[in-house]
Amino acid sequence: MAADDFFTKMMFGANRSNNRENQSTHEERHDIENEEETEELNEPDYMHILDQVGQIMDSIDELKPVFKEIGSMVSSLKNKISM
Repeated sequence: MAADDFFTKMMFGANRSNNRENQSTHEERHDIENEEETEELNEPDYMHILDQVGQIMDSIDELKPVFKEIGSMVSSLKNKISM
């Protein structure tokens, strides 16, 4: 694009190319920091995973009576419709 383009200046400001350069160097630094953090975070936290599985199992146990109740309502509705 032309540096003197009126539309570009109006939409993005006069220093659009300088902002891109600054943004790319900032992104590069940010990427390097993220790589270091992801290396530390790549190891799975097995205790957290097991806690979540335990919570899911507890929730399923609490919902079993609800499923039984809904099943009986569905079967009674099915019987009424078939008559």
